[in-house]
Amino acid sequence: MHKMLVAISLVFCSLACGFSAIARGPFSRLLPPPEDFRLTLREEPHSEMSLGPSCGGEASLTLLCRAFTLTLENASKHTVHISELRCFEPDVVFEIRQPKSSSGWWPISQQGKPTCNTLDWVNIRLKAGEKTEYTTRLISPRRSIYAVSVGSYTLHAQWALFGCTEAPEGTDCLSPLQVIRGASTVADIALQEPVTVLSNEVVAVSPSLPDLGALRFTFEVTVHRGPPGDELSSTWAANGCAEMTITSVECTIFDYTVRNLGDRAVRNATESCRDSSITPEYATAGGEWKPLPGSKKSWFCSSNTFIETGISSGGKVVGEFMLISRYDTTPLRAPGDYRFRFTFQPHACFASPDASFCLMRPEHQPLVESQEIALGDRP
Repeated sequence: MHKMLVAISLVFCSLACGFSAIARGPFSRLLPPPEDFRLTLREEPHSEMSLGPSCGGEASLTLLCRAFTLTLENASKHTVHISELRCFEPDVVFEIRQPKSSSGWWPISQQGKPTCNTLDWVNIRLKAGEKTEYTTRLISPRRSIYAVSVGSYTLHAQWALFGCTEAPEGTDCLSPLQVIRGASTVADIALQEPVTVLSNEVVAVSPSLPDLGALRFTFEVTVHRGPPGDELSSTWAANGCAEMTITSVECTIFDYTVRNLGDRAVRNATESCRDSSITPEYATAGGEWKPLPGSKKSWFCSSNTFIETGISSGGKVVGEFMLISRYDTTPLRAPGDYRFRFTFQPHACFASPDASFCLMRPEHQPLVESQEIALGDRP
């Protein structure tokens, strides 16, 4: 998560102050205070930047595919050096006004975790009054995003600056801080408290999109052969399935496959604690179909996580489940043969071409039934 630090004003009283700050260690702030920088945000409606894999077709109209430029001006009286990693992007967070949040703002675009093979540093030198620019789409290969719906949004940006002030003038104060020393695994500049500069506010609109058609899925369920994967291993063990102390129907593991038959990528949402997207029905030989009641145990969960899974056009997502993990399997404990059928209820949206974010969530979510599966009771 981007560091939200309270700006603390520093006074650069003399050239000696810079040297004393360096002597105090890598956490010292070596740049002028935030008010000695100006950060200007503007939208670039005619940008020639590549749209990238996320912004083809209708996705190009969305707010997340818009290009914005940030201009950083050194408004101090000193020459400064700004540090960046060449393989990554500046430490910038774009936020939208959100009155319900604690800060009044909500981040929608920020850099992800650096994955640099080598530490190739950039040293940007800005004399008093000089500027540097950074242009990006809100979504890019190195920026993570929070999808937003159609509407008008007020945006601003925060830029966390790492660097130093020349002391004396003309010396390179930054390069020594970008070197990893001795047994350390981190350069001093990466441990520095940054100066966070706030931009002006701009208003941008994410327009309505044309009709994107209908969702189309197939849903297949088969009986799993062998022990469960990592996700179900604890449930399998907790219910004594390895020793088969309860009926095999309850311990049966089912594999499922959801295929996207549509001509657009989608994202399907589930919850880790209360995933109700797959509902089972059972019938004994010659009996009527009955829904399997939910288990009270499924309501107790220490951390419920909202999960979105991207499925490309023609692609699939696979998984496995056990009835005993989410349902009351008491009706299945009587000896006999059982038939099962399952219904998949998606909570899906049409997505960007690379399935990285939602474009539109249609009101109609199709119910998709699996084939029947017959199971004999094998205690």
